[in-house]
Amino acid sequence: MSFGRFFIMLFSCILFFSCASFQDSNINLRLDKSNCFQEYYYDYAEDQIPLPLHTIAIPANLQDNFSRKSINIANAMGILDLLERYLLSLEDFYDNPTIENRLRHLELYQKLFQRIGFAELEISSESAELECEEDRADQIAKYLKAKEGDTDTKLTVASIVIGALGAIGTTVFFDNGKTPEYIALTTGILGATLGVMILVNKKKVSYQHERNHLQEIWDGPATSRYFPASVWYYLNYVYPEKEKPLSKREEIIEKWMGLGVFENVKPKDKEELIGKFFGDGGVYLSDELGERASMYDQIGSQINLMMQDLKTLSRELEILQTRKFDEIRKN
Repeated sequence: MSFGRFFIMLFSCILFFSCASFQDSNINLRLDKSNCFQEYYYDYAEDQIPLPLHTIAIPANLQDNFSRKSINIANAMGILDLLERYLLSLEDFYDNPTIENRLRHLELYQKLFQRIGFAELEISSESAELECEEDRADQIAKYLKAKEGDTDTKLTVASIVIGALGAIGTTVFFDNGKTPEYIALTTGILGATLGVMILVNKKKVSYQHERNHLQEIWDGPATSRYFPASVWYYLNYVYPEKEKPLSKREEIIEKWMGLGVFENVKPKDKEELIGKFFGDGGVYLSDELGERASMYDQIGSQINLMMQDLKTLSRELEILQTRKFDEIRKN
């Protein structure tokens, strides 16, 4: 076996493994469009978003019977007036428990729970859309990671094979002048090349998202096309008594910055990243898609807190209703 033939065999080996490792699938064709998003866009004026709670004069009877969070979620839903009328009707029925007063009160009670039920459906729909897009990004990220793992395995195998062939070659050509040195040098270079290829093995994919919830959280427009008015109020409301007066939207952005996606990045690269994450899409690495999924998860987690506040309001309503009715029966 001549050194030339040996070198050709080594080169063919690395070429085979490297070419095989970088052949991607048709993921761009399969997943560059999303079926998560609704066709519906919200179209409401700024004056249709509830006023901040601390700027409104809250009746004493509401403050006496409901927690601050319950009052705020009622304000977000636009049912503060209905809640006050409910309390007044409950007092009327307590003072004068006639059939007429009872029916009037139960009608308001039913209206309240209908509005709460509608709000739960609205929040659940929004949460489902966010979760779907989170899963979409996460699935593609895992797919790319798996491809990177396959490539790493093939490159590692190629490195082992080349190292073994190099060892065999130096033995075979041991007495052939400087040939063993050339073989050792060549296999060393090829092995180092494979090592670098493993380090830089990053799969990319074109990922489009014209309907981008991250963009609205980042930009903070007065009104939202993707979030209903109640949710947008909830995300942007700032409790003035908080030690660190930030809205939930601003807290989400702080958490995004904590992910490290935009840290230690050159200004130009940071601008490109922001344009990609908060624009219509672009070419993503697997790690970036994983971070995008995490960003959607953080929005969904904050919106799901609305459900907790709604449940608290419902529980306080039921407790108040039961207590008053028990007092009426005792009297």
